[in-house]
Amino acid sequence: MSGITQSAIRNRHQELAAIILSFVAMLIVSWRRWTSPIADSGREMDLPLRLLRGEMLYSDINYLYPPFSPYFNSQLYRIFGAHLEVLLASGIFCSALIVALCYRIARRLLSPAEATIAAMAVVVLCLFKPTGNLIWPYSFAALYGMVFALAALLMTLRYSVPDHQSRASLLSAGVFIGLAAITKQEFAIAAAATVTAALVYLYRESPGKLLTELSHVAIPAVIITVPVYALLFYLVGWRTLVIDCHLFYTHLPPSLVFYNAHRTGLDHPLFSFVQMLGAAGVGVAAMSAIALLSDRTRGILQRASIGLITSLTVVVAIKLIAGKHWDGSPVRAMPLLLLAFIIFEWRRRESGSENRSECAALFIISVYSLAILARVSLRVPSGGAFGGYFLPTSLILFCYLFLRALPDAIGRWTSDRLSAKRSRMIGVGLLLVLLLAMAIVFGVRYRKNFDYEITARRGRFFAPRSSGQAISEALDFIEKETRPDEVIAVLPEGSDLPFLAGRRMPLRHQILIPGLMSERDEREAIAKLEEEQVRYVLIVNRPMREFGAEAFGRDFYQTLNAWIEEHYQLVKICGTVDDPQIQIGAPQFFIKILQRR
Repeated sequence: MSGITQSAIRNRHQELAAIILSFVAMLIVSWRRWTSPIADSGREMDLPLRLLRGEMLYSDINYLYPPFSPYFNSQLYRIFGAHLEVLLASGIFCSALIVALCYRIARRLLSPAEATIAAMAVVVLCLFKPTGNLIWPYSFAALYGMVFALAALLMTLRYSVPDHQSRASLLSAGVFIGLAAITKQEFAIAAAATVTAALVYLYRESPGKLLTELSHVAIPAVIITVPVYALLFYLVGWRTLVIDCHLFYTHLPPSLVFYNAHRTGLDHPLFSFVQMLGAAGVGVAAMSAIALLSDRTRGILQRASIGLITSLTVVVAIKLIAGKHWDGSPVRAMPLLLLAFIIFEWRRRESGSENRSECAALFIISVYSLAILARVSLRVPSGGAFGGYFLPTSLILFCYLFLRALPDAIGRWTSDRLSAKRSRMIGVGLLLVLLLAMAIVFGVRYRKNFDYEITARRGRFFAPRSSGQAISEALDFIEKETRPDEVIAVLPEGSDLPFLAGRRMPLRHQILIPGLMSERDEREAIAKLEEEQVRYVLIVNRPMREFGAEAFGRDFYQTLNAWIEEHYQLVKICGTVDDPQIQIGAPQFFIKILQRR
């Protein structure tokens, strides 16, 4: 017995070491290459500092999300200093916490070794994908909200275990839902939907018990959420929050509607659905191939061959239709797989399955995964700026499909344990090879693409050479030509430049998204530039195509741009171009520096 225990402990240590090693290896190879300058980054750097200086969120600074993240980061600045490294340390800590949470969630379905593979998949494909890592998120609100939502999911899973249904788990889930609600609402909605569905799943025959247990979740969530929003309404006013800052997704300008329609796939729903079918074909083809390699008895050979030929035919046909608009990733089909899991487990619960704990866990994780994918329901990304926040639990279920569900199905079809074991080994091998290959590819991309070092007063990082030279030249100019803490304006986006240089950004809107500012807002911005006697305005080549318009001053905010052109003159172009007529949208990245006449 002692030998078995020691062996289990040794294996557990090896599995933990594998997760830590993958995290540390990716951290080292990507070191200081996480920050994507200009897009969104300035808001995350500069906003907490402005709050620390006494400005008021929403009224003094336009902000689209709930208040937790900027005020929390401002306290980090208060304690550790206003520096880029402070936020990066927070990103590293939260990323490590996400891996730990995902491992514990995966253990509800998978063995320790299988859960280790799932956690490593989260590390490589979610935390460190170069096009959208979580060390430097597009929004810390999304990062913190993700942590709270995953914690609520884990508490729900703990409660679902028979004979271990402690109300402390429900109270904890309610606390995390409340924290998510004051951080980023979509994560709170997903977590609340998951807890509700879980309790309905467990107590569908006992409405009284269901309502009682729901109250244990709702009370702490309400205690956290209501006072925060009540205080905001009292201090800021409903019009600013609801109409101007769109805090509850109300009165959205056409640009944000356009952006969200593209993200969800609702801009071309039929085309998006066709791609989902193609992604499902890729998944079926992979499973059919594994089945063929696992067992070649007549029953398996016939089923797997038909599945492989049919799915490959579908994949080829849809690839011809979609062309370059579809990358062939099976992740696009996750909503279909999740719906299948939810329906299957609901029915299996009705049939009185013996393995109640695994049934409940699979149902709960599937509900959460589907709820969190709602924003990208028809166009699930395999990564990028948003995929990392939505995919971790889906990746866990993906591993479950290949490491547990498929081998068990093959075992039932063949009545052969060896075939099931062989299938599981093939699945493990394929996943490990895929993760290793992706880790190597990502490491090469980090080192190759982020090779221009930028050193500033408040931070140091590596940027792509295409933009790094212009950013470095702009920071050098600001350092030499302006005073410490002087006010400079950067348009339409890029307040990371004044933050990194130790200067101040005066405008209420830090990101000039098309349609976000009214004519009155433009006039107020002009008045602010006049009041602060801003000497330098920087115009960054930041197209806004994802919002349905491209160039600041040409396609939107012409009033503000016309005033700037009248009162400022070009003194320098940072970057590899020297054409004074170059406009936003040009292929070369540039920053124009304008000085007040």
